[in-house]
Amino acid sequence: MGNCFCKPKSKLRKSRRRLQPSSVGSPLSDTHLISGDILDYGSNDGYRFIGGRRFHNVGNSKYLLPCDDDELDRLHFQHYICRYIWKRNYSAPVKERLGAGGAHVLDVGCGPGTWLIEMANEFPRSHFTGMDISPVFPRETKPDNVNFMEANLLDGLPFENDSFDYIHMRFLITAFSKSEWVIAINELVRVAKVGGIIEIVEDEIEPRNDGPISRLLFSAYLLGATERLTDIKKEEVTAQFGKWAGRVGTLLANNTGQLFRTFRARFSSILELETDEYDKLVEAWHQELIEFKAYSVGYRFWATKK
Repeated sequence: MGNCFCKPKSKLRKSRRRLQPSSVGSPLSDTHLISGDILDYGSNDGYRFIGGRRFHNVGNSKYLLPCDDDELDRLHFQHYICRYIWKRNYSAPVKERLGAGGAHVLDVGCGPGTWLIEMANEFPRSHFTGMDISPVFPRETKPDNVNFMEANLLDGLPFENDSFDYIHMRFLITAFSKSEWVIAINELVRVAKVGGIIEIVEDEIEPRNDGPISRLLFSAYLLGATERLTDIKKEEVTAQFGKWAGRVGTLLANNTGQLFRTFRARFSSILELETDEYDKLVEAWHQELIEFKAYSVGYRFWATKK
């Protein structure tokens, strides 16, 4: 994460975020689905500040992205892009189970809770729990069937064995080392009920095509790392990436571009570039997407606990 700057002393701080509602059928509209709420970030002692951005300060976590307002906005919008591309919020066969009521759902690494709240509204008779390493989720304005909690998966999930009918986790591919992924998957399996379903969503870190791309796939061996899972399935979707591909392609490229700007100081140092040179490189990356007609591939894996 790099060196942290001095952290200002302050009292417990609350930041108000107003997100206007939109229709589920228009995920890429200019407004958002989640209603306004107050997010309680807690004391500054729980964070480190790098280049004007706030990051969590959990020693055993490799999760590199910030946990501030700008990142929450990016995560909200990333959700809508993801839902638009996949045309749904899940691939696992859970609709009948959740619709019947009484099912318990866990979203690991829930962030601002966008996915969880949408699911809770779709299935009001089931119960939904979201957990994240940073308390960036809604504290007050949320459906009655939703609870949020702060927890670190690598410290062990604070739930009894066989607690959940459906467990969802996405976009944490860079948060764990290979050995930690085995720990994480085993912990998800532990808290899943027998017959419960675990679904993991990831995408390739960089778009693919003929350009200088380093592919990083989330392979099915992670879900195969335990003998307690069966009926392992995989689904993938391809999305065109860059301004050449219209609105959705532009949104995908802009979302990744935000990450490049987040790590401007670190990446420019690694590449031994001045800030303005780094900014020009990012612009050249956008042009490369157009030149090579890049595309991105996303994956969903799900399996059933024996």
